[in-house]
Amino acid sequence: MRCLVLRHAPAESSQPDAERPLSAAGANLLRQARGPLHTLVPDTRLVAHSPLRRARETATLLAEVFAVPVVETPALAPGNLDDLLPWLTDQAGTAAVVGHEDDLSYWVCHMLTGQAGRFFHFERAGACLLEFRGRPRPGGADLHWLLPPELLARMARR
Repeated sequence: MRCLVLRHAPAESSQPDAERPLSAAGANLLRQARGPLHTLVPDTRLVAHSPLRRARETATLLAEVFAVPVVETPALAPGNLDDLLPWLTDQAGTAAVVGHEDDLSYWVCHMLTGQAGRFFHFERAGACLLEFRGRPRPGGADLHWLLPPELLARMARR
């Protein structure tokens, strides 16, 4: 089982948190990054997102290039990532998840080490690919890559 983990793209700051849309620059950055993500993880079967608008808009733009379903799950809402592992266990193949900081980096570090804490943070529109050895569990993932949005955008220009 593989999991493409993506932090939402940059969003506007003028509205209540749950309703913040992607900024024009954020949407543009994601449009550049999604092609390389598709090249790196072409077997993605679905894109899940948190209930917040900026994550939903990020997931929708990402799913367009993969031509896969978009699924909302409360497990990706800020503060709910304890519910993500059971949700992920029910998925087959490769799933993409779009969520928020600081939750995503803590979750990824926990999946890699099995311990609490984190040793990196996701930039907006940054991504990583985890592969689980067997059933998804804390400490059971390998990190294939971790890419900031600038490198993804640079890959798109090559």
